[in-house]
Amino acid sequence: MTKTPLLLAAFLMLTVSMAAQHNNIEIVVHRGANALAPENTVAAALAALRHGARWIEVDVRPSKDGVLFNLHDETLDRTTNGTGRLADMPAAEVEKLDAGSWFSPRFAGLRVPTIAQMLDSLQGRAGIFFDVKRGTPIATLVSLVRQKGFAANSFFWFADEQMLSAFIRLAPEMKIKVNASTIRRLKYWQSVCSPSYVEIAPEKITRRFRRYCHRHGILVMAACQEDDTSQFPLVIKKKADLVNLDRPEAFSTQ
Repeated sequence: MTKTPLLLAAFLMLTVSMAAQHNNIEIVVHRGANALAPENTVAAALAALRHGARWIEVDVRPSKDGVLFNLHDETLDRTTNGTGRLADMPAAEVEKLDAGSWFSPRFAGLRVPTIAQMLDSLQGRAGIFFDVKRGTPIATLVSLVRQKGFAANSFFWFADEQMLSAFIRLAPEMKIKVNASTIRRLKYWQSVCSPSYVEIAPEKITRRFRRYCHRHGILVMAACQEDDTSQFPLVIKKKADLVNLDRPEAFSTQ
C-alpha cells in the first residue's frame, strides 16, 4: 500500500524529466533551489545546477554604500539574523550576517552573497536572470555585468519602467524579459523595448501566442514559482521554451 504512491510519484517525476529533456525546456531557478538550501545563496544556486538549471535568478538590491547584494526582500529580517532594510546597512555589516541558520543548522554561517560573488561562482556554469529591484543603481549593475563577462549570458527584468528605460540607454545590447499574458500586452512592451523573453502563466500559453513570440524572436518562459509542482506537465504540454521555478529537483533535464 505505501509503496504504490511512492512508485507513482517516481514515475511521474521521471516522465516530466524525460519530456522536458525531449522538448529542450531550459530551467530558470527562482531564488536558487530554495527547498534544498537557503534561498538566494551560492549554495542554493549550486544545488540548482546539480538538478539541471540553465539559468539562476538573482534579486539585485544595493546596500547603503551601493554594494549590490542578492536578496529578495527589502528587509533582512526573514532570511538573515539581521533586521531592517538592506538599503540602510553598509556592506561591511551585511557581510557579517548569518543567512543560513533560519533554513537549517547545517547552513549556519552562510552569508548574503554580493552579486559579484554570485557571478564569480556561476562563471561558465550558468546564465543569470537579473530581477532588478527598485533603487538599484543601473550604471553600477551594467558595469559589473560587463566586467564579469555576463553581458551575453544574461537577461533582465524591471518592475519599474523608468529603470527599464535607463537600462536600455546604458545597455542596448543586453536582453530584457517582460511579463505579458496576451499578445496585446506583449505588443505594448514591444513599443517600449525589444524583449527577448516573455514570462507568462502556463495556462495562458496558446499556440497563437507562442507562434507570435517566435515570429518576433521572443522566447516563452512559463512561470511556476513556489512549491506547487502540479503545473509542470502543463508546461511541457504547452511547449514553453523555458520554465521559471523553485523546484528544479522535481523538474530536471538531467
